[in-house]
Amino acid sequence: MKRFAWQRVASDVVSLGSASGAAFMSKTSDGKDNRLQLEMLSQMIEEISGELALEPLLQRIVMRACELIGADDGVISLYVPERDAIRTASTHNIPVHELRTELSRGEGLTGRVLELDQPVRCYYHELPHPTRENPPAGMHSLGVPIRARGRLVGVFGISTYAPRVLDEDSQEFLTLFARHAAVAIDNAQRYSAEKRRASRLALIARVSAIIASNTDLTTLLQRAADAIHDTLQYPNIDIALLDPQDATILVVLVRGGDYKRLVPHDVRLPIDCGIMGAAIREQRSQLVNDIANDQRYIAPPHVSPPQAELAVPIIYGEKALGVLNIEGDLPFDELDRVSLEIVAEHLGVAIVNAQLFKRATEAAVLEERQRLARDLHDSVMQILSSMSLIAQSLTEAWHREPAEGERRAVRLSELSRIAFSEMRGLLHELSPRAALSPNYAASHSLPDRLRRLLTAMWPAYIQLQIDMAGFQPQAITHEDTLLRVCQEAVSNAIRHASPSTIRIETLLSASGVRLSITDDGCGISRSMAQGMGIGNMRARLSELGGQLRIASSRTRGTRILAYLPRCDRPQP
Repeated sequence: MKRFAWQRVASDVVSLGSASGAAFMSKTSDGKDNRLQLEMLSQMIEEISGELALEPLLQRIVMRACELIGADDGVISLYVPERDAIRTASTHNIPVHELRTELSRGEGLTGRVLELDQPVRCYYHELPHPTRENPPAGMHSLGVPIRARGRLVGVFGISTYAPRVLDEDSQEFLTLFARHAAVAIDNAQRYSAEKRRASRLALIARVSAIIASNTDLTTLLQRAADAIHDTLQYPNIDIALLDPQDATILVVLVRGGDYKRLVPHDVRLPIDCGIMGAAIREQRSQLVNDIANDQRYIAPPHVSPPQAELAVPIIYGEKALGVLNIEGDLPFDELDRVSLEIVAEHLGVAIVNAQLFKRATEAAVLEERQRLARDLHDSVMQILSSMSLIAQSLTEAWHREPAEGERRAVRLSELSRIAFSEMRGLLHELSPRAALSPNYAASHSLPDRLRRLLTAMWPAYIQLQIDMAGFQPQAITHEDTLLRVCQEAVSNAIRHASPSTIRIETLLSASGVRLSITDDGCGISRSMAQGMGIGNMRARLSELGGQLRIASSRTRGTRILAYLPRCDRPQP
């Protein structure tokens, strides 16, 4: 990476052209200033090429730009497509009281660059709509767009104070600097996006585990609110449920984040007002990124209003149960909404399970929770495990070879889609209306479902062989069991056995179906053979009258045989 950065510096400096290059070199008779700037530029590129955290990267970029060009202050603003605006991301030597967080087209220096879509160089007071209060007299400003892969990602803005001005050489140099900054910002944003998706999947898994725990409803919801705060760093979280005695009232049962210590619990809110009330009435999420202009907002007592609110209804089947409400000073997006809707679905299941707990025997409720925990372990947790392995190697792969990093990021994205699909499928099974509508398993064959899952989680260095010729569609419960057994066996082999080849095949006889998973790895340990995963495999097969056999050797690998009585699916 460092060698590439040095080569890119040399190439870009040459690309400035002979005339501008000569002017740049002639700033001093001996070229010392030029060599110093080139040295600082190359050092900067080396620094930012290895930085993937966006905030420190932006701070370093704007500071280095001011140093290189000799500017007195500077700002980097990022483009917000959904609002068609420029949002301040990092500054250097600009007083906080002179900044506006977000600028529309034409406002200030960066908004003017956004409006014209080209560099702007002028005295600050000449801007049509200046935004800084009491800028230094004679302040000269320069703004250039930052583009990555053909799209605008932000705007660079720098200024000098009288009597100095920013000339054409400064503009060319800042434009050159912006090209390198664009690559670094684009990489950091993509890395940040992957981290955001991974953190939301981690939250879903964590909430799933909380739901599977044997705790009372209030404790469960409090742990979920704390998990949302801890994992995603949302400042304020409320979980409110409809009053069982009055369905027109929301009762804030638990709080997380700052509200946990600042605002009392058990606050009662009518559903005919407020953003949370709208989420219940309309049974759809309410995403508001400008609280100040939304008259529905109701401020809790003794706290400053936030900038944004996301209220997600908690629904089970077609019945609204409550609201998961998040507030903060940063805007929410579709990833926030989708992630919290899945969490809200989990909470809906948890609430209904708690209600069932009061009406059913302890043994019945325990059995249902064990089934849910087993389904989560055998499906989503195995996918998350594969995602974790890819995520741990993503940064190193990206530094070593961007193309390989790209491929791993694509696999990570596919696995996340499968995880979301699996989670929604599990929630669908818990819905009272599940039997009235077709699901994914009913419309896809077991070989297709198996290939889709394994293709995404499969490492490139392991050879996969699948032979399911002659397989006849079985009952959905039987195919689900075979799929989960195969998923658990393959995941165990990848994580623990270090095989070079795994072979999957089925044999259909007049009386039953045999599934064989064979690998040439180092075998399985005794503790693994007695673990939860293999225990779940045995339990699933046993419930349908089947059996599990395991043959393992450190010299011959492992072979897992699963048998189920034949149960052909009726033809449509």
